[in-house]
Amino acid sequence: MNTPFDASRRIFLRGASAAAVGIGFGPSALMSRTAEAATGAKVFVQIFLRGGIDTLNMVVPYGDPTYYNIRGAIAIPRPGQSGGALRLDDTFGLHPSLSGLLPLWNQGRLAIVDAVGNYDLSRSHFDAQDFMETGTPANKGTTTGWLDRAIKAIPGGSVSEAVAFQSQLPRSFMGSEPVLVASNLTTFNLKVGANWRTEAEAALRGMYGSRQDAVGKVGRETFEAIDTIVRSPVLTSAPANGAVYPNVSIGTSLRQAAAIIKAGLGTRTIFISVGGAFDTHSGQLAAHQTELPRIGDSLAAFAQDLGGLLDDVVVLMVSEFGRTAYVNGSAGTDHGSAHAVFALGGAVRGGRMLGRWPGLSPTQLYQNRDLAATTDFRDVYAEIARKHLGLTDMATLFPGYNVGAGVGLLS
Repeated sequence: MNTPFDASRRIFLRGASAAAVGIGFGPSALMSRTAEAATGAKVFVQIFLRGGIDTLNMVVPYGDPTYYNIRGAIAIPRPGQSGGALRLDDTFGLHPSLSGLLPLWNQGRLAIVDAVGNYDLSRSHFDAQDFMETGTPANKGTTTGWLDRAIKAIPGGSVSEAVAFQSQLPRSFMGSEPVLVASNLTTFNLKVGANWRTEAEAALRGMYGSRQDAVGKVGRETFEAIDTIVRSPVLTSAPANGAVYPNVSIGTSLRQAAAIIKAGLGTRTIFISVGGAFDTHSGQLAAHQTELPRIGDSLAAFAQDLGGLLDDVVVLMVSEFGRTAYVNGSAGTDHGSAHAVFALGGAVRGGRMLGRWPGLSPTQLYQNRDLAATTDFRDVYAEIARKHLGLTDMATLFPGYNVGAGVGLLS
């Protein structure tokens, strides 16, 4: 029969191997990296909108005449009309609920890559998400995530460089590299029952403190990391520069991501997983009026909170796929293919639409129903890996794929 302590021991061991709770660094190593973080260590933040969001209504192709023919009652009006899109250029406009992002576009810190995807991702949420996170479409045998492979290639393994805001390890970080996984940093600690928390922690600290092998070292470093995190005042202080985050999942995660960046913990990659009413098979207009302000206002608050530190940060917001070009009979959209990717940061060549727009006429759609993919998602990831994180081995990062030149996302 398993006791509570037995369960906690298994959970902690999983954390020590980068699967649940814990990061492999101690306060001494942490402090040695603070100066580096403060002087320009690059941070990549990936936001994954799970559910397949309809970016044809987020980035409205009002200049494509077919849009209004196929979108019917859910089409977003043209700029200047009541409830109309917010003009980006002569072809595209933002959904009006994303008004918080327009200043970032105008400041040249926000760019959009349209028609991103890969037809091997499939229209299954679970398969498409797994394939995007491993970076190997149609290959279910890949055992590591693309961000795990990226972290492995970044020098400085004494400090855990990966953070994920969700309840369990995301597929992107699956592998051997240590990862901090927490839904909320203010409650980060051993995941054990409240009634036997103190006893279990004391036993675990004693057990790992006495071991002199690699497992003992990881265990001690993980406990030191826990102590450092829960004591850090920066992680619980108010946002800077008057930033106000929406009290929603993406807002909380971005607020904590900004705190980690400001604290100078040596983190290089942050993964934020966001669920929500994105799978809009019906009632899409109402769903977007709720969900899109949360996204736009949270990103705007993040940029305001970081201030000048945003120069060393790139945020990439993706989904596993887009939605069908045609409205369905329930005022919604079904699983599609390509979607628009949002990129925010100081190095982003913002204020422009990137990628090749394929058009929405029936002959231009994929399988006569979806926005066609003209940019492989791995080319976007690879450009960030090369230009922002300084990596060079794209063959290891994206095995079996010949990475292209990129889309001109970063300066």
